[in-house]
Amino acid sequence: MTDSILHWNLVALNALKADFSLPDPRPPELAPQQPGPTYAARALAIVHLAMYDAYMGVREPSKTYLPYTAPGAGTTDVQAAQAAVAAAACITLISLFSRQRDSFLKSHNDFVATLPDSDPKISQGLAWGHRVGRAMLDARRGDGADASDDLYAPSAEPYRHRADPLGPPSGVLGPQWGAVKPFGFENLRNSITALPDPVTLAEYDADFAEVAAKGRKTGGTRTAEETTIGLFWAYDGARNIGVPPRLYNQVVRDIVAKKGGVSEKANARLFAMVNVAMADAGVQAWHEKYRHNLWRPVLGIREADAGWGPTGKGDSHPATHGDPYWQPLGAPRTNSSGRPSFTPPFPAYPSGHATFGTAALRLVQAELQLAGSFAFESQSDEFDGVSVGEGGTRPLHKRALTIDQAIEENILSRVYLGVHWKFDGRKGELIGNEIAQKVQANFPAKA
Repeated sequence: MTDSILHWNLVALNALKADFSLPDPRPPELAPQQPGPTYAARALAIVHLAMYDAYMGVREPSKTYLPYTAPGAGTTDVQAAQAAVAAAACITLISLFSRQRDSFLKSHNDFVATLPDSDPKISQGLAWGHRVGRAMLDARRGDGADASDDLYAPSAEPYRHRADPLGPPSGVLGPQWGAVKPFGFENLRNSITALPDPVTLAEYDADFAEVAAKGRKTGGTRTAEETTIGLFWAYDGARNIGVPPRLYNQVVRDIVAKKGGVSEKANARLFAMVNVAMADAGVQAWHEKYRHNLWRPVLGIREADAGWGPTGKGDSHPATHGDPYWQPLGAPRTNSSGRPSFTPPFPAYPSGHATFGTAALRLVQAELQLAGSFAFESQSDEFDGVSVGEGGTRPLHKRALTIDQAIEENILSRVYLGVHWKFDGRKGELIGNEIAQKVQANFPAKA
């Protein structure tokens, strides 16, 4: 029997990929409908919570995320629950990725065709799934996700974020995202430890020197293996690849497959929690990003010395040694021939990759009661034997990992690309850990 949660999780991940698979360059009207990691994480949380409530409303109605009057489909039949999952997933996906409507309807019809068409319980399940999908979408209306990105004024002062000076003009992503309503918390801001001012961190000087050497485009100390790590974990909105929450779902799938024996019901809970944790990780990380508004290495290294940058003030750190010609390896524009690598268009601190990835992987570790040394194998779409980088088609690469190693590589990958300071990753890891622990301990209730 097909696991309906894994089936529709894959449909959702393919939808994210398709959202970033339009012609490049593309006209503005064909921009992704979920255009960055924060939007994607929110979308995946909505879809997977709908799938969870659809399944549990049939199998165990007292444990749904949203409250329902007369919950359930009037049956506890497993196939009715699977039908409910299909309907809830399809309705939410169509709302979030409306351009892919026909594809979702086909997936829905193909899936339901595998269920007994003469069984009235299937119709009951479909009706319940429709109800859940609509309720989940209604619950997220007015949650702040539609706030304008235009209300942001970059600062010329040292340490403050500005656009990548080596790239084409760009806006910013999510200056208001920290105000989006969380999924797993009543009050996210009061539940997660606030981060300190990054400029005062004792590790600033050492992390400056590390990224200056490891993250530079050419002539640095980065090894071939470190370059591979940087690219493997990238998912920086690349064409036919998408954004990090998609990658971490793929890794969670690999962990589930390696462990084996995870039931459909357990997957409904697990993937709902993983995606709730990542959605809230995005909210908290983006709150901290714009609260501190810290520059990326492409500015911090080039403008460290007095006399450089718009103010010429330098960074006032005697131990840092600037290089006004420094260039990062950069986030790769995979599958976009001729377009240079870039620095993401939002502040550095903390790292979104670190926050999303740690939240997802620590949650699956806790929920499945695994050791950090649990070993599995994973493949990145950045190295699928088809994707094309600056040097041509990248070879297929399947990476042996442990959970601890995956979290560490994901953090350090951003240093190797030259787009983050290492303390960005370490502080993102702290947020991700806190969110994972509290979501897992309280779900389906809010922490």
